[in-house]
Amino acid sequence: MSTDFDQQAFRQFERDGYSGVAEGYAKKIALVSAQTNDAILNAVNAKTGVELLDIACGPGLLSAGAIERGATVSSLDFAPNMVAAARSRCPDADVQEGDAEDLPFDVGRFDAVVCSLGILHFPNPEVAVDEVFRVLKPGGHYAFSCWTPPDSNPLMGLVVGSIAAHGTMEIDLPAGPPLFRFGDPAECENILGNAGFEDISVTECPLHWPSASGQTFLNELHTSGARLGPMIAKQSDENRPAVERAIIQGAEKYQAPEGIRIPSMVNIATGRKP
Repeated sequence: MSTDFDQQAFRQFERDGYSGVAEGYAKKIALVSAQTNDAILNAVNAKTGVELLDIACGPGLLSAGAIERGATVSSLDFAPNMVAAARSRCPDADVQEGDAEDLPFDVGRFDAVVCSLGILHFPNPEVAVDEVFRVLKPGGHYAFSCWTPPDSNPLMGLVVGSIAAHGTMEIDLPAGPPLFRFGDPAECENILGNAGFEDISVTECPLHWPSASGQTFLNELHTSGARLGPMIAKQSDENRPAVERAIIQGAEKYQAPEGIRIPSMVNIATGRKP
């Protein structure tokens, strides 16, 4: 896979962006992604006696779930404010600021490694997966999740589709790897297989984004993410109202008795180190 973009600019943008939205992320996207936490932890058999690493831990909800199961947890994130939030939520975990492509851990330390919605933020995901393989014990398991693409993911279809239809995707943001690359099961299988993993599987896992209203959903996009929010905010003065109106109206189509519930989907990819 090509890395023909400024990797340092992308890495810095993501680090600064997610540190800046850490509080909003914890209140929304982390809670949305937590709907898949049990599936991820089940995939790596997280339980008492398991030493587990949570990469791109964010505010620490997945780490907290592993601790509740009795695992000994180390957590890592590149965004300082995410690290602070995870330390506050998980005082029993060893939470470090660090780079997924250069893990500060010895060879063969962990029984399990997990990464929820993190792999899309790595400039070189192949390097990151090789690092996971390195720090796993033989027989250890790895599981990561990633959004499926807009054509099979109503949440992403609504946001990306509204931008594409009423504005432009060509926004002055640092270029990075394809956002939905690992929405393709074959890409998940290839990156794991090339790193040396066996017993590879990729399964879809549904989740939903709950919100009080279409306007609230739009506000949450601005305050909880480092890329989709800026993509909306950086639209021209001429286009932005139409983009925002389409997002609000689209969200309101998912009205349920308890409020708006926008369906979404992630892939969960797993593999075992032989």
